[in-house]
Amino acid sequence: MAKSKPAPVAATPAPGPDLAKMLPVVGVGVALWASLPKYSGPALNTSADAEFASHVLPAVVVLLAAIVGILAGRRPQGPGALRLIAGMTVLLAGMWMLATHLPLVAQATRDEAPWPGTVYHTASALAVFGLGLLWSTVTWSEAGDDSQPAAQPQK
Repeated sequence: MAKSKPAPVAATPAPGPDLAKMLPVVGVGVALWASLPKYSGPALNTSADAEFASHVLPAVVVLLAAIVGILAGRRPQGPGALRLIAGMTVLLAGMWMLATHLPLVAQATRDEAPWPGTVYHTASALAVFGLGLLWSTVTWSEAGDDSQPAAQPQK
């Protein structure tokens, strides 16, 4: 009797955390961090309205998007496109924050603004932008509408 070789076993990836479910939870923390520079850290010579527009307002948007992302993951039919839309909303909030902080970075390079305050204020903008980019990328594939049957070719 000839011995047969066993079939090679395909390696299965180790189970890990569901990143698409974790990112909205992380978004709650990033939203809190994004709102802090208005109230803490090194002082900058900026108006309260500018601080509100560049930190508090985007932080509220990120918090609302995080809540939508968390609730979308709990739907019985799955998150659909809701988590992707929430991630893209966070990405837009991050782009807004970066755009409002570019003049501050330019001032710091000309020694018109202190570097510690510039770094402290801009770090949260980078965090929101990075979270939005990662969130949108991770949830891109779950945004398809698989509940619809595929269209049949006509004869």
